[in-house]
Amino acid sequence: MLRDAHGIPHIFAASARDAFVAQGFVHAQDRLWQLVWDRMRAAGRSSELIGARGVTFDTFARRMDLVAAARADHALLTDDERMPFEAYADGVNAYLATGARPIELELLGLEPEPWDAIDCHAAWKVRHVLMGSMGTKLWRARVRAVLGEETTISLASADGREELLIVPPGATMRYDADADDLRAGADALGDGSNSWAVSGARTASGAPLLAGDPHRLLEAPNVYAQMQLACDAFDVVGLTIPGIPGFPHFGHGGEVAWSITHAMADDQDLYVERFDARGRVHDVDGPVEVARSRATIRVHDAPDVEIEIVRTPRGPIVFGDPASGRAIALRWTGADEPRRGLACLGPMLRARTAAEMDAAMRDWVVPCNSMLIADAAGEIRYLHRGRVPIRPAANGWHPVVGDDPEHAWRGDIAFEELPRCVNPSEQLIVTANNRIIDDGRYFAMDYAAPNRAQRILDRLRALGDRADAAAMAAIHADVRSLQVVTLLEALRAVVDEPLLDGFEGDMELGSIPAAIIAEIREALLDLLLDSDAFRALSVNPFPEEPLPVAPRGRLRSALQRLVPRAADPRITDGRSWEALLKEAHANAIARLREREGEDPSGWGYRNERETHVRHVVSARFPEAELDPPSRVLGGDADTVFVAASEASVGVYHASVARYVFDLADRDASGWIVPLGAAGDARDPHAFDQSRAWSRAELLPIVSDRERLRASATARTQLDPA
Repeated sequence: MLRDAHGIPHIFAASARDAFVAQGFVHAQDRLWQLVWDRMRAAGRSSELIGARGVTFDTFARRMDLVAAARADHALLTDDERMPFEAYADGVNAYLATGARPIELELLGLEPEPWDAIDCHAAWKVRHVLMGSMGTKLWRARVRAVLGEETTISLASADGREELLIVPPGATMRYDADADDLRAGADALGDGSNSWAVSGARTASGAPLLAGDPHRLLEAPNVYAQMQLACDAFDVVGLTIPGIPGFPHFGHGGEVAWSITHAMADDQDLYVERFDARGRVHDVDGPVEVARSRATIRVHDAPDVEIEIVRTPRGPIVFGDPASGRAIALRWTGADEPRRGLACLGPMLRARTAAEMDAAMRDWVVPCNSMLIADAAGEIRYLHRGRVPIRPAANGWHPVVGDDPEHAWRGDIAFEELPRCVNPSEQLIVTANNRIIDDGRYFAMDYAAPNRAQRILDRLRALGDRADAAAMAAIHADVRSLQVVTLLEALRAVVDEPLLDGFEGDMELGSIPAAIIAEIREALLDLLLDSDAFRALSVNPFPEEPLPVAPRGRLRSALQRLVPRAADPRITDGRSWEALLKEAHANAIARLREREGEDPSGWGYRNERETHVRHVVSARFPEAELDPPSRVLGGDADTVFVAASEASVGVYHASVARYVFDLADRDASGWIVPLGAAGDARDPHAFDQSRAWSRAELLPIVSDRERLRASATARTQLDPA
């Protein structure tokens, strides 16, 4: 193994098994804490380390029984398919045998148990169980109960929005919500990423380019780790997830490269289960017994918590108390029955063409992804990979009645029938969590606004046929917000603000107009939230929800659709948008003067634009300095250079990796992560990519073995025996 100037590992092995052993060893060497933490979270044991703040998630994980689901998945695999996981586990355990431990385990006095192949599957599930549609359905249930059906449609869906489709690239459609679908379930209750591919017909080299960035919550250590993994069967550079073998999301194998964004597919349904006096649950043919058990959650510095686990024919109860007569069960494609989803990881590495990579995805389950593939022969391809249940669109609104057969799953959309696109006429494919296809089938209700996709598409079109890796990297830095453009148009119709003259919506650090419009947006949200209706929405009736989103965030994302339209009196508290915009403008200017001074030259855009990433155990050990350095970012939640922020926490959701893969010359490619290759805060490579990441710069990828030998900063010889 060779480590480059940034400590990124490049592994050269004799065989595939040796490669996976080495990958497990190196992941443990760099990110052992991350492996231990994800395994404990999957088992519902995080409270043992972080105390009472882990109980809500641990309760959810215990009820979902992610470890049992992982064990069942692994049991379905053939011996060849199990090999990567078992070899990876051997590598992790070989590192454990060295006795070296990261700072977190030293501070906690925690000695990790041996790693098992099943732990890889469990780590995968815990990383993705909260990426489904559950939270949005709970939110809509809250909105409907407080504000009614009409406001639920206008506020909590893409109703009336012009959507930019992925398939076919560049096509559009208007999405109009169906109130009948909303009412169909009424009796039940009283991440983001960018990715784009450019064919060789539009590049300076004549070979395709593939670029993008995943968006997730910022965390320490970072979710992704750069790596090269090479042997006699494959040679891939890309972004790995510690705990899992291979390159499930982003990789460049020389002849073929791949990337994903979240497809936003609806893979989680919530069912309101009705219980009788004997504790039985209503089913299609009458009451049935449910599986019941109890579990103890051990909590650091607090009493243990006893929980009940109830499983119905739809899935485990995750919200509410069955003793009350009603509670909510969750059915998730990643845990409802054993599946061979991660059997794809090995074939992915051996694929040599875009078509072979597509075929390798047949058994993929979760999460559903918009996958882009490019190969050295010139093909670019889109594939919606993952398991999508067949059921009515009414299930997409909010929890539905559990024993109503109308809401039951009826198999999955066949692999051959998943949306695809191969070498489109414009020679471009863009995915940014936007709507995928308009063919009458139900894949999902909720997609990201088309703004990021539109910006990327516009910039790619402007390049003509001379695209190169540098131009792809520049797109990563784009900070124009089309949501802000819409808000500007509405504002200029009612307010004359000279400081916004000529402003086109670029949310650049230091920009005075960007500071003003951002303050106006927040002031407008304050006005909307200061109503009886939204104050009622601030009370979450689902206290067991593991990752709730506050009404402010939901409303901010909906502003672009709401402001230009006729005012819904339940949203605006009976006021017109014109009046609200005028007051928001006046309030924003007053705030800026009070906070930044009378002189507008000091109003540059930066408030709330700083990262404050906190290590999960840093509160217990503040003297250890586990938290990474803060960085100030431009952009906002709506830009390609995504950076979602809140006043209380700063920037919390952003790009957790960026990459450009060049199919003409892999070593002309680039990558970056928010922190660094190492997970231990004491390591010089723990945070050494942070500054470049904050500026949307990429580090060059060096994958040539001889070049690496000449410049390596560390060399390690691993003996697989």
